[in-house]
Amino acid sequence: MKNTENQKDEKIIQFERKKRQKETSEKRTKKRLSLKQFFAIIIAFVIMGIVLITLLCRIKTIKVEGTQYYSDKEIVSAVKEDFYIPNSVFLKLRNKIKPIETMPFVENIDIRITGLNSITIRVNENLRAGCISYAGKYVYFDKDGYALEVMNKRLKDVPLVTGLSYDNITIYEKLPVKKKGYFSKIIRITTLITTNELTINEIQFKEDGDIVLKKDDLNVNLGTGDDLDAQLSVLPGIFESLEGKSGTVYMDQYTKESKIITFRTKK
Repeated sequence: MKNTENQKDEKIIQFERKKRQKETSEKRTKKRLSLKQFFAIIIAFVIMGIVLITLLCRIKTIKVEGTQYYSDKEIVSAVKEDFYIPNSVFLKLRNKIKPIETMPFVENIDIRITGLNSITIRVNENLRAGCISYAGKYVYFDKDGYALEVMNKRLKDVPLVTGLSYDNITIYEKLPVKKKGYFSKIIRITTLITTNELTINEIQFKEDGDIVLKKDDLNVNLGTGDDLDAQLSVLPGIFESLEGKSGTVYMDQYTKESKIITFRTKK
């Protein structure tokens, strides 16, 4: 009798175990199905969203802001040449993932969505440190002395460097200044011009080694430029005091210790 009862108990235990296993398996199957359904719904919404964005957000109007030297047309044309996507949302995403390259002196651009079919391109321009006249054109260089752009026109607020000779100039390479030591002085002067918020028309290197800055009817003789930081730091005040006058300011003997400045009016 005991053996029979034990066998019955074992059968009941096995049945219950199989029942539980079946229930667990069914729960897992339902869970898998619910997850698949959830992901299917998500994918469906994503596809619908992409379709709607594609249909509704085609770019029809482009506005440009922040340009100083480049025209709006030049910026728009450059944007359209760099893997352009004619959709406001997708173009903004593309610019975030891989910034759009436009013009040599543009640091970056920001795409702003202003409507379903309109965007604004916000431009952040780099300053042109200076330019040189070469082969009948103007070559503009940045604060590190790299030639980045060739133009037919001369921009008034960018200083022209004269009095030096150059080997063959290659775009995106440093200016090949022949005279040793002059390259560093060019970069230092153009940096200090920006730092001190000066407007200089021309930076002239004379044969005797003197450096002359020209602003309208005023010339500033810096000598050989051994103390450029001290000399250019006081220039804003000098230009203000001599506004409307013409002549030459001699600062060739000006240093931090010896503050000698003379002015001769133009005859």
